[in-house]
Amino acid sequence: MMIMRRIGVIAFFLFLLTGWGFAAEDVVKKITVLGNVKIEEGVIRGAIKIREGDTFSMDQIRADLRSIFNLGYFSDVQVDVKPVPGGREILFIVVEKPSIKEVLITGNQKVKTEDIREKLTLTPRSILNLEKVRENAEQIRKLYFSKGYYGVGVEHKIDYLETNEAVISFSINEGPKGSIRKILFTGNKHLKSSELKKVMVTRERNLLSFITKTGILDEDILKNDLQLIAAYYYDHGYLDAKVGEPKLNLRDPKHIEIEIAIEEGSPYRFGTIDFKGDVLTTKEDLFKLIKIKRQDIYSNTAIRRDVSALTEAFANRGYANVEISPQPTVDSKNLVVHLVFEVEKKKQVSFERIQVTGNTKTRDKVIRRELQVAEGDLYSAMRLRKSRDRLKRTGYFKEVEFTTSRGTSEDKINLDVKVEEAPTGALSFGVGYSSLDKAIGTASLSDRNLFGLGYSGSLRFKLGTESKDFRMGFTDPYFLGYRYTAGFDLYHEEIDYFTTYDYKITGGDLRFGKELTEKIRTDLVYKLETFDIMNVAQEASKYIKEQEGKTTTSALALTFSQDDRDDFYAPSRGGRHSLTLQNAGGPLGGDNYFGRVVGETSWFFPLPLNTVLNLRGKAGFIEGYSGRRVPLYERFLVGGQNTIRGFEYGKAGPVDENGDPIGAKRMVVFSGEWIFPLSREIGLRGALFADVGRGWGIEKSNFRPRPTDRNGGGGEGGDEGDAGDGPGVRRGVFRIEEPSWRVGVGFGIRWFSPFGPINIDIGFNPSPKRGEKSRVLEFNAGTTY
Repeated sequence: MMIMRRIGVIAFFLFLLTGWGFAAEDVVKKITVLGNVKIEEGVIRGAIKIREGDTFSMDQIRADLRSIFNLGYFSDVQVDVKPVPGGREILFIVVEKPSIKEVLITGNQKVKTEDIREKLTLTPRSILNLEKVRENAEQIRKLYFSKGYYGVGVEHKIDYLETNEAVISFSINEGPKGSIRKILFTGNKHLKSSELKKVMVTRERNLLSFITKTGILDEDILKNDLQLIAAYYYDHGYLDAKVGEPKLNLRDPKHIEIEIAIEEGSPYRFGTIDFKGDVLTTKEDLFKLIKIKRQDIYSNTAIRRDVSALTEAFANRGYANVEISPQPTVDSKNLVVHLVFEVEKKKQVSFERIQVTGNTKTRDKVIRRELQVAEGDLYSAMRLRKSRDRLKRTGYFKEVEFTTSRGTSEDKINLDVKVEEAPTGALSFGVGYSSLDKAIGTASLSDRNLFGLGYSGSLRFKLGTESKDFRMGFTDPYFLGYRYTAGFDLYHEEIDYFTTYDYKITGGDLRFGKELTEKIRTDLVYKLETFDIMNVAQEASKYIKEQEGKTTTSALALTFSQDDRDDFYAPSRGGRHSLTLQNAGGPLGGDNYFGRVVGETSWFFPLPLNTVLNLRGKAGFIEGYSGRRVPLYERFLVGGQNTIRGFEYGKAGPVDENGDPIGAKRMVVFSGEWIFPLSREIGLRGALFADVGRGWGIEKSNFRPRPTDRNGGGGEGGDEGDAGDGPGVRRGVFRIEEPSWRVGVGFGIRWFSPFGPINIDIGFNPSPKRGEKSRVLEFNAGTTY
């Protein structure tokens, strides 16, 4: 203010001294800038509007003085006017502010200096600005707040040097790290505090805060939370609600409290509801599309929902540019809101051009065959949504984006289908070690989008100390250009890691499938395989000995499945469900006669903080017929990554006295998994899981109760490792307890890697029996959903 008064006084006296006597020579002959050392003269002249040759104007000089001062570089600005031949010379005299020589930061131990400097706008050689110094101190405080240091103190000091420079020092007193202990609401009589807390991004600290990072106060986020709370009240009819500024209780910086005062007011209800403008057929048809009813509690969400329903109804009939504007009229006296939907449907449009971009591998025809719209078709929002869902479910793409633009006329529209290719192919070689196979060598080649034509092919070799495995498969999802799936598999496997026997299996299958609807399909699979149980040890159980030798299975399976998940790799909503009916033998031939029924279901539910709950269930039944027993390798092996984690493969179900799994004829498994993001940038997620299930059902003709002691007492007690040692009990006779319900819990990693999905699970067995492990690590490449 003192500077501006000085400018005004100088200008006034200049006017008195020079206002007369130069009337004939009121021309600016020269403009001079004095006093600048660090600031370029051009910067100053850029703020001066008066020019040499202009008519002298005291008003303009006054304005130019302000402009120069407002640059922020000067502590004083003066002007002098001198008469010169033919006019006047104007001298602008400036006094520069000090420049910043150095910015010092002291006292920080918990936060890195470079992290603090990233928040600063003050830099060496820039001009000192006191307001910016205060702003930078506030930014440091906010940075510490965002990291949980609520008792932080930030002081700044400016040391002026004789060289017209200044050293700025920020001294930080960090204090202890804390968290939000409690969020309190006052005045909320109708909406519960627990409801309001769910609306907020700011959260109280809890047991999972070390993962979810909740319990940290960010003042900008808290400010936005107030708007979210207000919007929540409006959405529940409280249009007069007021949300006060939060009060922070920082007496204990380790455990802070936030108090938010609320004035709720009374709830409003919907009054009359009407339509204005265009209709599809009649108003009655439009009323059938909306869910809002008179006397319902007012809700913005309900209005948006009904606007979406109306918009889609028009858009499904080609009115892509329809505009539906809700016009509420508030009656504060009667606490009602009258609502009118104004409809302008505009012209019907059809697709003129459909362009596909981003498909660096996938052929255009593979993408276009999934589209439910074609060039020339009438616009349909529903068919566009189905097209997008179909492309996502192929698993070929990370991202699928649809955008529309106007065509060559108002009744034409262009569709741009932009995709981002997902890694569908993998070539891998590896060596490793496992408790089952010992040393392992693997080689695999697979691609779910072979040659970009949508074919799925795989070739896999595994050679271990205790096993050999070869598998090859191929699938064409559009067999002969029709919406039929056809494929085959060939495989050969040799396993030597069981205690009392080895086996070899060789076979193949033919697959044929058809989509019944957008989300339901059926598949028919015929398989033919031979299974050879060999190298049976003398101490093997009778059940194993009875299975020795080579048998052939000829089986036909029919599967019905439904899949409405929103994403192939990382679904957050929807589900996948299937029912499989299989028959082996009988008219199909072969040595083994049995029937099998397997049902599976998997549901996904979105939860706050971008987390997902996955609930899965699986049940199976298998039984022989025509006097034939169910072969060992066709039984349900309960235990392992796809059933009950925390157990070795097959060992949560029936095992013989040697600890070898013999499979179950009945199986039920339930799983719950909570999935949370760890790093969105690289597609890394964590999971906490719990599995519970049971495998039971044995060949009763071979069942014999286990002795309770070595004297051959009856009963079902005793440990599995003691079986067959009592007097009068011949070793090798099959004895097995019906397994009870088993439980596994643990955590895992889900990574959508450049080579495809990778799952790692560490499962724990809370109640291990003799011979069982208490912890099992399992690795799987591919999706488990």
